[in-house]
Amino acid sequence: MKKVSSLILGGLFLLFQASTSWAANQTTFTVSATVPGATGISITVSSVNSTSNVFTTLAPGTTALTFDPMTFNAPLGIYLPNHYYALDFGTSGGGGTPDVTVTYSEGANPNGSSNGLGTKSTATFAKEVTGSGGSTTETFLNDQGPKQLLVNLNAQHVPFTDVVGGFLRIYLGVWTGSQVAPADPAAGKPFSNGDAPGVYSGSLVATAVVD
Repeated sequence: MKKVSSLILGGLFLLFQASTSWAANQTTFTVSATVPGATGISITVSSVNSTSNVFTTLAPGTTALTFDPMTFNAPLGIYLPNHYYALDFGTSGGGGTPDVTVTYSEGANPNGSSNGLGTKSTATFAKEVTGSGGSTTETFLNDQGPKQLLVNLNAQHVPFTDVVGGFLRIYLGVWTGSQVAPADPAAGKPFSNGDAPGVYSGSLVATAVVD
């Protein structure tokens, strides 16, 4: 029995020696992927229901934004629209985050030289981050106010670093005096029966470049 065991062990030893006699083969693979750079700027405009906060995306290229129809709210004594707007800034044709600058200019003002649309409407700046499930997390940009009267927007700059990892959204709405955060600026005025009748207007120029 001892001789048989020795032969078996000897055979195993020879097999082990043979299996370790192969030369090692090491190969390095380089793996890469390229995200193309943006070729343009994308601005998505949505009308948002004031009651339900449901977004309705407007047609591409929409630039005429009106708060009409305005309805008189008797308890508050002011005129209110049933919607506000959201402007979402992104890129087209590739990756990147744009720097955005906005400037407002007063237009038609039935009240004369003051208390125009720019004093009666606001812009709120927010960073939007879209999760894997499609849900969006919103953070208001305190460096931008985050809510300002349109009349005070003079080359208001939102650097891409403020929204890195997400995208910039600017809400446009009428001034109501709301104190819910972010509160309406104290210097704003509502649309009321104390205003001269007529069309109030202005121009908001948004300039966006990919950094």
